[in-house]
Amino acid sequence: MAETLKKLSKIIALATYLIYFYIPLSLSEALTPVRIGIAAFPDSDGDPHRSVSVFTAYTWSPIFETLTTFRENGELIGELALSWEQTEPREWQFSLRKNVVFSNGRPLTAHDIVASVNYLKTPHGKTTSTARDLSVVATAHAINNHTVAIRTSMPSAILPRILTALYIVEPDHWESLGPGGFAREPIGSGPFTIESWEEGQVTYLANPRSWRAPKIKRMEVLQLLEVTSRVEALISGDIDIAIGMAPDHISLIESAGGYMHQREPIDVMSITFVIEKGKPVNDIRVRRALNYAVNKEAITNILLSGYSKPATQGAVRGLLGYNPVLQSYPFDPERARTLLRDAGYPNGFTLNIEVIIGSNASDGAIYQLVAANLAAVGVTLRINSIPTSQMVRIILQGKWKGDGFSQVFGAWPTFEPIRTLRLHSCQWPNPWFCDLSIMPKLTAAIAAPNLKKRVELTQDILAFYHDQATTILLHEVPLLDAIGPRIKGYAPNKGKLNYENISIK
Repeated sequence: MAETLKKLSKIIALATYLIYFYIPLSLSEALTPVRIGIAAFPDSDGDPHRSVSVFTAYTWSPIFETLTTFRENGELIGELALSWEQTEPREWQFSLRKNVVFSNGRPLTAHDIVASVNYLKTPHGKTTSTARDLSVVATAHAINNHTVAIRTSMPSAILPRILTALYIVEPDHWESLGPGGFAREPIGSGPFTIESWEEGQVTYLANPRSWRAPKIKRMEVLQLLEVTSRVEALISGDIDIAIGMAPDHISLIESAGGYMHQREPIDVMSITFVIEKGKPVNDIRVRRALNYAVNKEAITNILLSGYSKPATQGAVRGLLGYNPVLQSYPFDPERARTLLRDAGYPNGFTLNIEVIIGSNASDGAIYQLVAANLAAVGVTLRINSIPTSQMVRIILQGKWKGDGFSQVFGAWPTFEPIRTLRLHSCQWPNPWFCDLSIMPKLTAAIAAPNLKKRVELTQDILAFYHDQATTILLHEVPLLDAIGPRIKGYAPNKGKLNYENISIK
């Protein structure tokens, strides 16, 4: 009996050794999934047509794929499409990658691209954000199983960029369940499938059928609204990657064995003026004065620790049409006072703005610095913090209560400025700035026959808005992600995380 127990003890010891030192990585990963913390989830769960926010891309891109996508350096590359060409002024043809299957095993063909486009033309589909972004798309038809032709309502030099917003869904599953049912049980061709979609957490499993199968077997994406919550979760080991950090978190992350990854910026932070008769900001001298009054270098070098640059225009470096000639308004309080005096405000005035605080790095401190700078030239800045949902209503419905509001000049998903600049024009249903003189150039840029002409017109438009000082251009929004000590292979593309290449050390 004693001999039997002794042998059993040795067997247990050997088994323990093998478990600790030779356990398969796949089992280890299954037990400890990679966890990623982001700021927001889409309201529509797994229906990828309902939003084009960059935050939704973090949630949907593991499941779905698009025809085209971007490298981090801004280069447009194929995802489901291998190549494309403009065959007519209003038609593009896309050659698709072969041997792509949806996660349920159904082969993906050109007919599935057509089905997604056709849905956006239905009465229900027309109400979606994707349909609005793809409004230039008229029809699509399959030339063969791996070639699709897409016609546009006007010449569109940037259609391949626009199509980065079109996630391709499995059409039979979509038709069977409808948008609501599909949102709870989504099926795409991406590197992951959905195991569960719960309040504040999505759990993904590796899709072994994917042509870009991931290196990890299991992943969880958690919604952590506050940046402090994401920092604390990474330091404690509750998450491995935290998206959207601030420079003052670097020492904390490094002390926990992690590091900060900086991505190329895609957005510009600004305070946008509501330009109406009777308001001080209706005078261009006042608008320029407020730009001269703000110390952007202090924002970028002190509050953002050098991880940003002062904004020169409503676009960042690397975007299609960025104007390299433009410079940021220099910090010149004396010039600001002179302009205010010439405009009839020698004693200043009160400026009321509505802002979102907590969505970008150090934004609360930045608004306080702006207030102090404006006070130095006699302008009292009253800051009203509001939630994101209220800000959306303000922008969509024109229900602003003050003289301006915080706004990001965003470039997602096309990474070119015109999409956002249209909001700052007479094209917007409830415009806060409407100057008819720029409209012919804006319309021409949208329908430009080629990229060269589009770039030229975009640069002119950016120069116009810079000179009109329709906003206080603050800074390029830094993109900082905290990476925990057990993660390797983190190298995102522009606007998307490279989930399939992330692995555990």
